[in-house]
Amino acid sequence: MYSKKKILVLGVANERSIAWAISEALKREGAELALTYPNEAIEKRLRPLAATIGCDFLLPCDVQSDEDLDRLFSEIGQRWGRLDGVVHSVAYADREDLQRPFSQTSREGFRLALDVSAYSLVAVAGR
Repeated sequence: MYSKKKILVLGVANERSIAWAISEALKREGAELALTYPNEAIEKRLRPLAATIGCDFLLPCDVQSDEDLDRLFSEIGQRWGRLDGVVHSVAYADREDLQRPFSQTSREGFRLALDVSAYSLVAVAGR
């Protein structure tokens, strides 16, 4: 079903990520994958994982940056010419907000979590 499909996966943080399990399954089914990472720390974890499934298309992308998203889709267009699907498995919240009860989440922390975890889907879908 996914043979030869070109799929973008956002949100692999480590081998316990839901996005990683989805990536492994898609690769098993024959999909070609592009994986993204938001920073160097995650890139260091992602590269060895990607190598285990033969994925060499890794791209930096901070989903809060329209410039990063534009560059991401430009590079995908240059390499593949098309995109058949997107896995959006991105989530983030400040550590301080996660350590407090939910009702004590800061307004700024909520805005950040909403932007990264939810609005980024809108930003990706619009491209």
